[in-house]
Amino acid sequence: METETAEVRTSGTAVSYEIRQRVNVPSDGEPHNMTVAILPLPAALDFLTAPKLTSYAYRRATITNQTEHVLLPGQLNIFWGAEYVGTSQIKNVAPGQEFEAFLGVDERVRVERKLITHEVDKRFLGNRRRIQFGYRITLENLLPHAVRITTRDQIPVSRHEDVKVQLTRANPPSTEEAELGILKWELSLAS
Repeated sequence: METETAEVRTSGTAVSYEIRQRVNVPSDGEPHNMTVAILPLPAALDFLTAPKLTSYAYRRATITNQTEHVLLPGQLNIFWGAEYVGTSQIKNVAPGQEFEAFLGVDERVRVERKLITHEVDKRFLGNRRRIQFGYRITLENLLPHAVRITTRDQIPVSRHEDVKVQLTRANPPSTEEAELGILKWELSLAS
């Protein structure tokens, strides 16, 4: 079904959307929707997970606004080809700007973060004790194809000057600085 869309006019910093067809809007004080534009935009799909916070992987679309339209804040309906994928929220997006839309949880990418080591050193070194924690993050892809996934984790950041937190190892190595307490891995996960 073909839907008539608005014409975009830019004047200085203002953008106007002129609706070509007449629309009757009831005066009932309720919001009413009108299609302004249907925009085919290229998107790169991947997954994002933060296992410390949740055991789910979220499908993410990184989209570039390759139109002359300024995308206004609000709800975004997303289709992949003819398939309805879901809704997301966007902020104001300028032409040429890249933005992310989150498309919900995909249960076929599984995430688990498990405590595997908790050791307390029985010796005191100058009135200090060493406590060691170890976590294992496991990712499993049950999709029939490989996927890109970004995994974020965090090491504790001390709020007391006498407590020092140190990352002893991360395998594979994180792509972000552990000094900031942030760990990030970008991986291709086979089926």
